[in-house]
Amino acid sequence: MTTSLTGSPPRVPGHTLTRKRSKLPLLSLPATVWVLAVFAVPTMILLASSVVTYDGAQVTTDLTTEHYTGLFGDSYFRSVLWDTIWTSIVVGLTCTAMGLLVAHFLVRSRSRLRTLVLLIVVSPLVSSVVVRTYGWLVVLQNDGLLNTILQWSGVTDKPVAFIGTWFAVIVGLVHVLLPFAVFTAMSSVQSVDPALERASRDLGAGPVRTFFRITLPLIRPGLISGFMLTFAISLGSFAAAAILGGGRVQTLATLVRERMVVSLEWGEAAAIAVVILVVSAITVGALLWAGNRSRKGI
Repeated sequence: MTTSLTGSPPRVPGHTLTRKRSKLPLLSLPATVWVLAVFAVPTMILLASSVVTYDGAQVTTDLTTEHYTGLFGDSYFRSVLWDTIWTSIVVGLTCTAMGLLVAHFLVRSRSRLRTLVLLIVVSPLVSSVVVRTYGWLVVLQNDGLLNTILQWSGVTDKPVAFIGTWFAVIVGLVHVLLPFAVFTAMSSVQSVDPALERASRDLGAGPVRTFFRITLPLIRPGLISGFMLTFAISLGSFAAAAILGGGRVQTLATLVRERMVVSLEWGEAAAIAVVILVVSAITVGALLWAGNRSRKGI
C-alpha cells in the first residue's frame, strides 16, 4: 500500500471495512448473553410471578391482576410507596449536591487535603452495606456517639430517638450512595476546560457566577446521571430501612420482605418488586430525556 504525494491517508479497501463490521455482532455477543442472563430473564420471571395465582406454594395456570388492584386499592401501600419515593428523591438530591461539592474540590483544588478527602470518599466502598449501616446504628442509638456529644455539649437533656426515624434511614443511605455521586460528578467536572472558567473570571464574573453560568450548565448531564443512579439504588434499598428504621420505618423493599417471609403472599411481593422496577424505569427515562434536551440546548 502506497501513500499519495499529497499526503492524504491511504485508502482502506472496502472489503476490509465490511469484514470488520461483520465482526461487531460477534464481539457484542458475550455482553448480550450476559445481560439476558442476569437481567432480562429474571425480570420476565418476576413479571410472570406477579400475574399468576398461587395455591399455597404451588403456582396455578390462572392469570390475574388482583395483586396489583389489591395493592393500589390499599391506602397503606400507597402511603409506603409515597414515603419510599420522596425518601429516594431526598437521598438523590442530597448525594448529588454533596457529590458535586466534593468532586469540584477534588478536581480543581491543589490542596494537600485532596488525598485525605479521596480516601474518605472511597473508604465506604471497602466494606459491605450491612457493616456500614450497623456502624450508623452504633452512632445514632440512644447511648451512641451522637447523643453523647449532644448531651455533653448541653444541646439536649436526654437522648434523642434517631433510630426508627426517616432521618436515620436517609443518613445511612446518603453515606452508602455518596461515592457513586462523587465519581459521577468528577468525570463531568474533569470534562470542563478550566480555560472557560478563567475566561469568565477575566471578564469580571465572580466565582459563584462563573460556577452557575459556566460550570453548572456543562456538567448538568453528569449530575442527572448521578441523581438517577442514587435514586434508583435508594428506591430498592433494604438494609438501611431494616436496620436503622427499627421496625417503624416501612419502605417498598421491607414490604417485599414482609409479604414474602411473614405473610407468604408471593404474588403481591412480586407485584411490589415490579412497581419498584417501573418507578425506577420511568424516572430514569424522564431524566434521560431531560438530559438529552439539556445537551441540545433546548
